[in-house]
Amino acid sequence: MQVQDFISSGPVTRLGLLLGRYLPRRAGYGLARTVADVIAWRKPRIYRTVRVNLCHILGPRVDGRELHRTARQVFFHAGKTYYDFFHSISRPPEVLAEAVRVPRSLLERIELEMISGRGTLLLVTHMSNFDLAGLAVGAHGLPIQVLSLANPGAGFRVLNCLRATQGFEITPITHQSLRTAIRRLKSGGVVVTGVDRPVPQDQALVELFGRPAYLPLGPARMALRSGAAVIVGSCCYDAHQGYVLEFEGPLEVVRTGDRREDILDNTRRWAAIVEEYVRAHPEQWMMFHRVWPGSPATDIA
Repeated sequence: MQVQDFISSGPVTRLGLLLGRYLPRRAGYGLARTVADVIAWRKPRIYRTVRVNLCHILGPRVDGRELHRTARQVFFHAGKTYYDFFHSISRPPEVLAEAVRVPRSLLERIELEMISGRGTLLLVTHMSNFDLAGLAVGAHGLPIQVLSLANPGAGFRVLNCLRATQGFEITPITHQSLRTAIRRLKSGGVVVTGVDRPVPQDQALVELFGRPAYLPLGPARMALRSGAAVIVGSCCYDAHQGYVLEFEGPLEVVRTGDRREDILDNTRRWAAIVEEYVRAHPEQWMMFHRVWPGSPATDIA
C-alpha cells in the first residue's frame, strides 16, 4: 500500500478525527511535526511527488537542501491543517464561522448574485486549510453544492459524510452531479469545486508556472454553460490572523463563440491567479498529485 493510500484510508481518517477531537493543539502540532519528519526521512512516493511539484514553483536553480526543507514544510503544514480541521468539524456553526477569516465582501457578493438569480461558481485552490475554509463559508448559512473527488476512497467518504452534516451537499464528480450543478447555478445557487487538482484525462494542457500542466477544464465548461459568476478563492495561514480566505472576482468569463478556445482561455486566466496564490506560500500548497507531465532534472529516485 502506498503511503498516500494509507493516510487517506478509513481507519486512519477515523483515528485522525479522534485525535483531533481530544488532543490539545500543542500535542496535535507535535504529532504533525513528527509525521513530517518521518516522511522527509523515508522519502516515499508522496514526498517525491511534492518535491517534483515544488521544482516547478521554486525554479530550476533551487538547490536540493531548500527543496527538501520546503517539501518537509508542506507535510508539516498539512498535518497542522488536518488537526485543526478534525478539531473543528464537530463544532457548532458559530464556532466554525470564526475558524477562518471569511471576508464579508465575499459573502455579500454571493448573496447579491443569489438575489439576482445568478449562480456563483466558487473555484478553490488546494491551499492550506481549504476544507476548513469551506466549512466556515457554509457556516454562514449559504446552501452549497460541493463537487468532490470522483470515486473517493474510504477516508474521503468518511470526510464527505461529516461535511454533509454541516449542511453541504457533497457530490462526487459524475455526469449526473455535473448536470445537477449546472441546474443549481442556472437557478442562482452556489457550487464549489477545485481549480487546481490535476486531471490527466483532459485532452489539453494549460500553462502553470511556465510549463503545460494537467489543470482541470471542467470549471470553465460549467461557467460557460451556466452563466454563473466566477470567483477564485484561496485559504492561507498567517501567523497573526490565523487562517484567512482570499478571493478574486467575480471574474469576467471570456466568450468568443469558439467553445474550445474559450474553455482554454478562461482556464489560463484562472491559472494565473492560482500561480499568485501558490507563489506566495508554496509550503502551503496541499497538492499531493503530480501536476505537470514528465519529471524535471531535479527529481529524485
